[in-house]
Amino acid sequence: MPKHKHQIVPNPKPWGSIRSSLHSLIAVLVATLLVGTVYLTQEYAVQFLEDSTSSTVVRTTGDSCNLFSGKWVFDNQSYPLYKGLQCTYMSDQLACEKFGRKDLSFQNWRWQPHQCDLPRFNATALLERLRNKRLVYVGDSLNRNQWVSMVCLIESAVPAEHKSMHTNGSLTTFKATEYNATVEFYWAPLLVESNSDHPVNHRIPERIVRVQAIEKHARHWSDADFLVFNSYLWWRRSMMSVLWGSFESSNGIYKDVKMPRVYEMALKTWSDWLEVHVNPNKTKLFFVSMSPTHQSAHEWGETNGENCYGETEQIKVEGYWGNSSDLKMMRVVENVLGGLKTRGLDVQMLNITQLSQYRKEGHPSIYRKQWDVLTEEQLANPSSFADCIHWCLPGVPDVWNELLYAYISNDIIMKLWNRKKPHFPLLVFVFSLFLVFSILHNERSILQIQDHPDHAPRHQIPVTYVKPNRLTHQNHVTEVLDRFSTCNSTREYSEWKIAWTDNLTPEPLHGGRRESLESCDVFSGKWVYDNSSYPLYNESECPYMSDQLACHKHGRSDLDYQYWRWQPHNCNLKRWNVIDMWEKLRGKRLMFVGDSLNRGQWISMVCLLQSVIPKDKRSMSPNAALTIFRAEEYNATVEFLWAPLLVESNSDDPVNHRLEDRIIRPDSVLKYASIWENADILIFNSYLWWRQGPVKLLWSTEANSVCEELDGMGAMELAMGAWAEWASKVDPLKKRVFFVTMSPTHLWSREWKPGNEGNCYSEKSPIELEGYWGSGSDLPTMSMVDNVLSKLSSKVSVLNITQLSEYRKDGHPSIYRKFWEPLKPEQLSNPASYSDCIHWCLPGVPDVWNELIYHFL
Repeated sequence: MPKHKHQIVPNPKPWGSIRSSLHSLIAVLVATLLVGTVYLTQEYAVQFLEDSTSSTVVRTTGDSCNLFSGKWVFDNQSYPLYKGLQCTYMSDQLACEKFGRKDLSFQNWRWQPHQCDLPRFNATALLERLRNKRLVYVGDSLNRNQWVSMVCLIESAVPAEHKSMHTNGSLTTFKATEYNATVEFYWAPLLVESNSDHPVNHRIPERIVRVQAIEKHARHWSDADFLVFNSYLWWRRSMMSVLWGSFESSNGIYKDVKMPRVYEMALKTWSDWLEVHVNPNKTKLFFVSMSPTHQSAHEWGETNGENCYGETEQIKVEGYWGNSSDLKMMRVVENVLGGLKTRGLDVQMLNITQLSQYRKEGHPSIYRKQWDVLTEEQLANPSSFADCIHWCLPGVPDVWNELLYAYISNDIIMKLWNRKKPHFPLLVFVFSLFLVFSILHNERSILQIQDHPDHAPRHQIPVTYVKPNRLTHQNHVTEVLDRFSTCNSTREYSEWKIAWTDNLTPEPLHGGRRESLESCDVFSGKWVYDNSSYPLYNESECPYMSDQLACHKHGRSDLDYQYWRWQPHNCNLKRWNVIDMWEKLRGKRLMFVGDSLNRGQWISMVCLLQSVIPKDKRSMSPNAALTIFRAEEYNATVEFLWAPLLVESNSDDPVNHRLEDRIIRPDSVLKYASIWENADILIFNSYLWWRQGPVKLLWSTEANSVCEELDGMGAMELAMGAWAEWASKVDPLKKRVFFVTMSPTHLWSREWKPGNEGNCYSEKSPIELEGYWGSGSDLPTMSMVDNVLSKLSSKVSVLNITQLSEYRKDGHPSIYRKFWEPLKPEQLSNPASYSDCIHWCLPGVPDVWNELIYHFL
């Protein structure tokens, strides 16, 4: 090969080298100065915010402070925080001054925690925090009491023309239009459904609850940004009638359940709903503990038979606890909230019980509107109609809201504070080193190119880009590929590429929707043995189970592979709820598109869903490549389309697809797209079929059946391009598209057990080495797929099942499946030789893949 002529370049003078190094040093210093300036600006901004909001942050004298442990301090300079008579939306049930109460000292008490201060309430700051958000109180009349307090606390900061109040059934909404913020109250005294759900007419002699039903209520507050729950007073009876069934049906089952068991059942339904439906990155959750009553004066040492009537002072005995506050029920709440916390969902308890116990003088007593005409006997004995349950306003509930405000406002400060890290100087140092090496490396490379032009980048051969998925081609009608298709001849690959990325820019692959607010990587975690919750269905009870995946049926006796739950490191997957999933699918088509591994996931989904559909309301209808499971009452289908290579190929027959040569049309998905186009939710996969040697390419423009040959990964990249061109046109508001990453194989036990020459045969437990990665998952292929999917950004959600499935060497059928071809004697004598270490037993690993789909839906 002739040598290139060297360009003659004079030796650089020492000054040039010094100048170059000086430029590098200046660049580093400037970069460090800029980054340092940003840091110091941030430091100053945070410090300034802390200083300027010193009255709005919780100042602790130690490492932590219990806001709920303290004392009441008389403070008639700062309290009340608003004038009751001036609150536009004050309730007549709580307006004690309006209805004749003369002693108003109950309004002048401030709650003082023992070791810190509560933030001073700032209505404007709270409204800014609530800008474009919903704060919703959900519960009984005591929670409505707190809601009225909050409205009165903030409404004075909103001009009359920019605020409004609207009631729609059980939901009442105060709106501050200039902030686009709402403070709402939803009547649900028992949280779950009951016969007391009417916001006005709810005084019913026999109280009946549907402890497993909450959706009727929850749909009204499912998208709130702050949720404040309470539920206690309406449960204060020894027994409650529980209904299994609907109020409209005559076939319901009723059973009396004792307290606190029935309370616990209802809170479990509530907590399960939260776990499934609440995005902890969006919604902050609070639960207000029981509000005490003061209906028996003998409890604080006064005349037996009296109550809060006539009380003008507080109880001064620290730790006083009245009989109206049931510790057993309080423990139920604590246990339920603790269980949610272990499952990754924090609900902050607003523990207002003890601090409110002291305030026997804070109730309306007789100073409220009486909707029923009082009898002469009542008028003669005022304590007989005194309200010792609710609270006057201004008053005690204002402090409950100050506590709520402390958590909401402190959330802002802590987010800023957490951005101040002492590691910053190290980051500057590392960044500076990076700049030094980058600049010096670039200078060295430039000098090398000047000295040795042979090392300079050469011009590449021009690439021809093909527009995919065209219906017709000039002077040529494209024939459909089938298993009888052949190539007349084969030539070298022409270097043609698929054109589809003109208007798309790549974004980093994080799993799930890239634009989602998920702060936790649900694909990073560990397998946890859980034989109480798993399997999610029984193999023998799924009539649509495949003999290829029914491992127990075909002789597998160790069933531990069914009992493993995937646990992300820093959060929880939403708990599978079959009814909720069907509601998500109502009126929709869910379609799996791909190879036999995607078919396995489809069968898993059918088995997960089918048990709640009556036999006469469900059906399975195979139609060549498309198989459809239908649930009539939901007008929904769960379908599988055989398309192992996504593009058209000669392996498209769902049964007879094992062929010597694999031929594809790398530039067309039209054959399949016409089928999947109308699905509402699409789950794609494609990987394993590309791992079997070179692929023949038959371009749509080729009229003489002349093929080109390309390696599997290169051919897959072309096919992914044609598929991506289709996916780039998807409207994500109308269609959800998922792509499942490669499913790993476990064909070589030496990869997890050095020196062993077996495979998944006889494996009974997962691989415990975190980050294990076998040769069955090709990283260059995954990188290529990542590059394609990253350009689809919001169009496609990624189910990154590869790493979590890598650990599950125990989850394959091995020899425990139906084999359609007779086994040879030499195979029978060596079971590992015919073990299936590619597919997965069911119930098993693919169930978790579907839990991930449910999580993202």
